[in-house]
Amino acid sequence: MQHLSLPDEQRLVGVGLILGALLALAACGGGGGGGGGGPDATIGVPSPPNSAGGAGTGGGGSTLVALDASTSCNLPDFRNSLLQQINAARAVARSCGGTAMPAVAPLAWNDALFSAAARHSTDMAVNNYFSHTGLDGRTASQRIAAEGYAWSWVGENIAAGQTSVSTVMSGWLASAGHCANIMRAEYQHVGVSCVQRSGTTYGRYWTMTLARPR
Repeated sequence: MQHLSLPDEQRLVGVGLILGALLALAACGGGGGGGGGGPDATIGVPSPPNSAGGAGTGGGGSTLVALDASTSCNLPDFRNSLLQQINAARAVARSCGGTAMPAVAPLAWNDALFSAAARHSTDMAVNNYFSHTGLDGRTASQRIAAEGYAWSWVGENIAAGQTSVSTVMSGWLASAGHCANIMRAEYQHVGVSCVQRSGTTYGRYWTMTLARPR
């Protein structure tokens, strides 16, 4: 069953699995800009001020979250498996919901983006909810800026219930908005986290953050 919900969020629900895509936000020189397309795109978000850590480096005043068993659902070879599958997908031209997407350059893992993803997955798991907007009201772009990443393009995919890297990647690539996020040429960096918590609706909560530095 497919269901389109809030203007800033697309959810695909079925067989206990759920996906959400926040399409690209673009910002130029503090004056806004445009990015993405369709109902999930947000336009006119100003870029954050330069942080002490510089563009794409992290170091925004808080300690970055570590990649360990608790932020990877204890899945083996988590980072390498994700990078391999993400970049294998980007290496091949594909159709994302009928939109032709050319092959694009590979992404590099970024610890600040991973930290933003891990904090959001943890928040969703601990508080048993599913949304791009955190319970504190922050959006993906605000979470990424808080980690010290000065961005010019940013996007986010979320998912819940998937039990493996291959399963979540297959779900994202089969959905137009999520696929388009993964295939965007504008992005240079990525970070993905999975947090598991028993007694919650979906058990495992995934966040992929993608960005390009200023």
